[in-house]
Amino acid sequence: MKKIILSFLIFALTFAISENSFANDHIGPSNLQIQLCKLNEGATMNDYDALVNEYFKWAKKNDVEVYYARQTPLYPQNSFIRAGYDFIELLNTSHINSGKGWDKWLGTKSGQRLNEKWISLANCAVKIAAAVPNYLNEKALSEDKERIVSWNWCSLNEGVSYEDLLEEHAKRASELEENPRGLIGWANVYPRIGMEEAPGDFAHIAVYPDVESAQIYQQDQSDGGWKSYRDYNENFASCRGDGFMIEKVLNDPNN
Repeated sequence: MKKIILSFLIFALTFAISENSFANDHIGPSNLQIQLCKLNEGATMNDYDALVNEYFKWAKKNDVEVYYARQTPLYPQNSFIRAGYDFIELLNTSHINSGKGWDKWLGTKSGQRLNEKWISLANCAVKIAAAVPNYLNEKALSEDKERIVSWNWCSLNEGVSYEDLLEEHAKRASELEENPRGLIGWANVYPRIGMEEAPGDFAHIAVYPDVESAQIYQQDQSDGGWKSYRDYNENFASCRGDGFMIEKVLNDPNN
């Protein structure tokens, strides 16, 4: 069961990219909290949504708001089916704000009341990762509240350093500035806490405004882009292949 959960986590590492993910004056790594949830018997999504809305009010009052999104599968891997989760939630903010929020969640009476209600409604496995942006269309990301997010989990090839990888990603990001091929965001996710069995070193995360845009990228691959993908796998990192999620943004502190 543990392996099934960790395998599903790979599928769940879809990154909620937004202009809130990185402060306007600093594009850099951010904290990504992944919650893999299954409703408890007798609980409904209406019950859970009511709790989430209470959390949003609590977070704003305590000055610990985060970007908050929920995903459901579109083109899932079998690991999603085996894991049996009902939905995935992604909470994205700075590392410091995440820690501040957890301290208030665990150390205040109001936070503990919400935590008890959360536990009564759902069983959620919480994991922490770091998200690093490569390409962001901030205007499109801030305006689009329902979109498609893909992931692709990879491992560094022998002899390749992270410095080599970052240089290659910067090169490819500059190409997206010229021709985004349907994407409005691209980032990498690196496992941090509670992810010791992740079968790879990092994940590619791509964001599209809709399925048609996602298929624009697939068309580009069919028209010859697969050669660049092949070269990347041969020279930098070996990747497992894409999986797709439907994402809905539930809270964005900037909007």
